[in-house]
Amino acid sequence: MKGVISFRLEASLLEELDRVSKEEGKTRTGVIKEAIRYYLQHVHRKNSSEGFVPFLEYKKVNEELKEALRRISELEAKLAELSKENEMLKKRRRWFF
Repeated sequence: MKGVISFRLEASLLEELDRVSKEEGKTRTGVIKEAIRYYLQHVHRKNSSEGFVPFLEYKKVNEELKEALRRISELEAKLAELSKENEMLKKRRRWFF
């Protein structure tokens, strides 16, 4: 059974929703559905003594993970660049010796 829910959001929350939607490649509805599912799962866990991770804490960890992955990507690119440089230096040495 499907239903329609209509509600209002303050401008700043709507802007954040749009930003997250764009970053995640999802629609507003998709992000809202995922957020509601996440919230309901964690409320259920909280009520069943499994613990509850607040959304802002989850968001912080998610942002830290994204930043770490970005840094790893940069380091991998630098490593590839240095490997190419190293190979070029090896080839040059062959010419001189």
